[in-house]
Amino acid sequence: MNRISKVTNSIRTWFYGIPAMVPGYYSEQSPTIYASAANALQYTPVYRAVNLIANDLARTPREFDDANIEQLFTRPNQFQSGYDFLRAVTAETLLYGNSFVLINRRKGGGVYELVHLVQGTVSLDTTTGYPRYQSKDYGILSADSVIHLKAGIVKEFLGTSPIGISARAITIAMSQEAAVSSTIESGGNPRLAFIHPNTLNEAARQAISNQYLKNHTGKNSGRPVVLAENMRIEQLSSANEDAGLEAARKYSITDVSRIYGVPVCYLSETGSSVYGSLEWSSRAYLDNCLSHWLETWKAEIFLKLNTVVSFDTDFITRPTLVETFAALRTGVEAGIITPNEARAALDYAPIEGGDKRVVALNMGTGGGQTNIGTDTSKQQDTPNQ
Repeated sequence: MNRISKVTNSIRTWFYGIPAMVPGYYSEQSPTIYASAANALQYTPVYRAVNLIANDLARTPREFDDANIEQLFTRPNQFQSGYDFLRAVTAETLLYGNSFVLINRRKGGGVYELVHLVQGTVSLDTTTGYPRYQSKDYGILSADSVIHLKAGIVKEFLGTSPIGISARAITIAMSQEAAVSSTIESGGNPRLAFIHPNTLNEAARQAISNQYLKNHTGKNSGRPVVLAENMRIEQLSSANEDAGLEAARKYSITDVSRIYGVPVCYLSETGSSVYGSLEWSSRAYLDNCLSHWLETWKAEIFLKLNTVVSFDTDFITRPTLVETFAALRTGVEAGIITPNEARAALDYAPIEGGDKRVVALNMGTGGGQTNIGTDTSKQQDTPNQ
């Protein structure tokens, strides 16, 4: 560990009560924590972000220009539904940066099934001038036989794990959670000082410490402390330190938002809950996050299966029923849409006479008919009798 790391750890020890978790660091109090694709889901904001994206992508309505391929994505193999398949492959890509799906074809060229290959059993060979895949279970596979979903920065046809790129930020976040967990397990803030009026030798100080740990940590946390010999207890932490740790934890959630493009309010309660903000967040989530993954699937399906797929994302940004009625009413009264077109948008049956545009009286000047059928171009001012 270099000099800068030692200084940084000293600051963290003073501020948080724990040293930074870096590779190779170990102590009995704080075992090594280092974020990886395998353990990042233990940090709940990462779990939330990955599941949100994978679940939303899997439930997005889709339409293929090839009915056989559409059926294939409804039931890709005998073990998975289309929903489970899309969710699993997407989640794996979000964590590891790459996921691989075998396109199992019949002799005639038709696709029989899609098999999600186990992570870590596939490698990419580019030494021949044309990329091909080496599968532990299926041997050498041509590029057009594998759906290869990639995340992040692509290097030599391979995606990069978002967790791997941002491992330092996720490691810090997981360390903060470990610090909070340690505090809870110890029955409160462990930064306490026992003040004795007399000078104590090493054995006496150790005996007091051992006695406290035995009687007031773990399952014994919360038991009253009985002091003798005019001893007193001082708490070394301060409100500023506690507030600092809480602020750091919130900042770490923001880091996850930046990594995956998921709005902060989807990952925690720190975001605004007013509808306007949620509506904006839904559009931001679609534009800055989910749409990229939909396009990734769309491009790979077209490349490997020669099929165009379209995704219907209206459910992501669909307004409330009240707002929908208000917008349709405005459209009908302005003559932009007919009543039956408005009813069709709500999946209501058409009504007789509903295919004619309606123009409100206050908008029926200068020609045309009003909503009572009067031609306003023929109306003239009537002089007072």
